[in-house]
Amino acid sequence: MSFTIRLVVCLPALACALAIVDGPARADQFPNIDPNYSQEIYAGPNVAAGMAWTSSGHLLTRNGNVIREYNPTQNTTHQGNSVHGVIATYTITGLGTGVGMTNGLDGYIYAITNAGLQRINPSNWAAPAVTLPGSVAGQYGVTTLPDGRIAYTDSGTLSNVYIYDPVLLTNTLIHTSAALVDGMVAGPGGNIAITGQTNQTITILTNTGSVVNSFGTTHFPDGLAFSSTASTTTLYSNNNDGTVSRYVFGANFTGIPTISDIAWGSGAYGDLASVGPDCAFYVSQFENGSYHGATPGVGTNWNNGTNAEPSIVRIAAIDRNGLETCEFYTPYVTPEPATFGLMASGLVAFGWLAAKRRRRR
Repeated sequence: MSFTIRLVVCLPALACALAIVDGPARADQFPNIDPNYSQEIYAGPNVAAGMAWTSSGHLLTRNGNVIREYNPTQNTTHQGNSVHGVIATYTITGLGTGVGMTNGLDGYIYAITNAGLQRINPSNWAAPAVTLPGSVAGQYGVTTLPDGRIAYTDSGTLSNVYIYDPVLLTNTLIHTSAALVDGMVAGPGGNIAITGQTNQTITILTNTGSVVNSFGTTHFPDGLAFSSTASTTTLYSNNNDGTVSRYVFGANFTGIPTISDIAWGSGAYGDLASVGPDCAFYVSQFENGSYHGATPGVGTNWNNGTNAEPSIVRIAAIDRNGLETCEFYTPYVTPEPATFGLMASGLVAFGWLAAKRRRRR
C-alpha cells in the first residue's frame, strides 16, 4: 500500500513524530528535480505539443487545425491528479498540417504548416487562417523575435531558417542547418536557438543568421527556452529522453557551456515546449517508444500510476523561500488584434506531436 509521510509540528514539551497517513503518495512526472525548481502536471491527457496563450493567459494547444483552450484553474481530476481541463475547442478553417505555433507581437497566432506560415485571429476563432505571401512550407519550429518578426524553419533534412516580417510581408533566408531543425526559440537579446533533431546539437544564431555557438549534447534536445534577461546567458531544453537540461554560457553565449539536468527520470518523450505569461517553462511529455532514449509505454507518471497518456508539465523556478521567480523568458502581453496595435509580446514556438510520431517511429 502506498502512503504519504507528513511532518507534524509539535508544541514545546510534547513529543514530535512523523505521522503516516493512508492514501496515495504524490507522484511527480520527474522523479528527480533540482530543488531550485518546482513541477506540476498541468494538463492532460487531451493535449498536444504545440502551445500558445490567450490574452487572458489561458494555455492553447494545437492538434492539426484544432486548437484547444484550457481552464486557468484546476477544474478537473485525471488519474488522481488535479489538472486544467479543456474549456473550448476551435476548428480553424484553412489551417494546414504541421506542428509549430507562436504568439505574435501583434496579437495574432502564427502557425507553420504545409501551406506556409499562416496567421490565426484569436479574437475571432471562426475566421479562416491566412497564409502569408512569400512564406514557405514547414512543420516544426517557429518563434517570435522581440521586434515582432517571426522566425521559422522549413523542417527539411538540411533545414533552412527564415525570418518573416508580418508588416512588410518579406521572407528572408538567414541560415541553413546541417540537420533537421525541430525546436527553436528567440531570446530577449534577439538571438535564436535551434535544435538539431538528427545530430544532437544546439546552435545559437544572431537574428541575421550568424552562428554564435554550436555544440553537441548527450541528450536529444527539442523544446527550448532562454533565461529571462538578456544579460543572463542561460538556455534550457526539453529532451527526448525524459530530461530537462540547463546550459550556462560565457559572455554573449560563447564558449563551451556548463551543462546540467534540472529534471530527469520521467521516461517520457519530451517534445516541444513553451514559456507561459507566468514565466514558467511548459514542457510536453508523450509516449514515443524508445525513440532517442525514451521509455516505451511511458507518457505520464500520474498519481494513480504510469501510462502512455500525454501531458503538459509546468516547471517554475523558486527562491529559497519557495516563492516562484521569473526565470524563463517571455515578453508576454498578447493583445487582441481587433483591439490593439503592435505591442511588446510574443512567445516560444511549439507544435503538434502526432505528425512527428508518424515520421519518427
